[in-house]
Amino acid sequence: MQVSVVVASLVGAPFIDRCLASLESEAKAFGAEVIVVACGSKDYAERIARQFPWTRVVHRPERETVPELRRHGVLESKGEIVAIIEEHCTAGKNWLRHAVEGHRRGDYGAVGGPVVDNNYGRLRDWVVYYIEYNGYMPPFAEGEAWDLNGANIAYKRSVLLAHQHLLAGGYWEASLHPALLANKVKFLSLPEMKAHHTGPFDFGYYLEQRYLFSRAFAGSRSKGMPAPKKLAYLAAAPLIPAVLLARIGARVWQKRCHPGKFLLASPLISVALIAYVWGEWIGYLAGPGDALMKVE
Repeated sequence: MQVSVVVASLVGAPFIDRCLASLESEAKAFGAEVIVVACGSKDYAERIARQFPWTRVVHRPERETVPELRRHGVLESKGEIVAIIEEHCTAGKNWLRHAVEGHRRGDYGAVGGPVVDNNYGRLRDWVVYYIEYNGYMPPFAEGEAWDLNGANIAYKRSVLLAHQHLLAGGYWEASLHPALLANKVKFLSLPEMKAHHTGPFDFGYYLEQRYLFSRAFAGSRSKGMPAPKKLAYLAAAPLIPAVLLARIGARVWQKRCHPGKFLLASPLISVALIAYVWGEWIGYLAGPGDALMKVE
């Protein structure tokens, strides 16, 4: 079963370097093609090609969104299975083997696993982890699933091509995955298929990114939304950060995922959740603008 790995790269070093280094030995052992879709200068793309000559670098000189970059990678790929990993992540042990074995277990359109912390030394990196990946922390249940994270997932290429009109339109969990499930595509969760989310992230940078993503998501979602429903969200927005903080805390406690770190990081998490809701508020009120183009 031929495998392709697609990595969209906007942020660059040190993230992309760590990600590719984590893939190298297993990709070579599998004979997997690794496609890096590098957005930015030609020098940046050439640097990746020189440093990681076993990859295939697709250069996109103009600014594009992460979903658009992934779409280019999917269309360039040749494997029956297309594995996606975010450049902010590193592949866990036997990542590709678990992905391939998962697909061999049945007629699954996508298989994926948990996103694991990297034992961060700074509270601000725990903030990013808890907000972005609180639904995908270990321990991770094994079996048929309805929710997998786009940072750590492997699809049947045929499934992606059948839905390629959705690949560039927003983050995949929000647009592609609901369409797949509606079309009876089955998902499989695999606890062993781990990706590690790495840092460090500047806190101000993260607040900006969280705002931009939330605005883009809400702005797209609000198109065609009835005005009363939109107004109800706008009115309830001040309460939402507290609700989200409680929900994340419940998941952390349930999974015993470093609850002490969560408590210490809670004040910073609260600030980030306010940025999250503020982005959604503006998105519902004024639309997405060019926010998605600025998301990294």
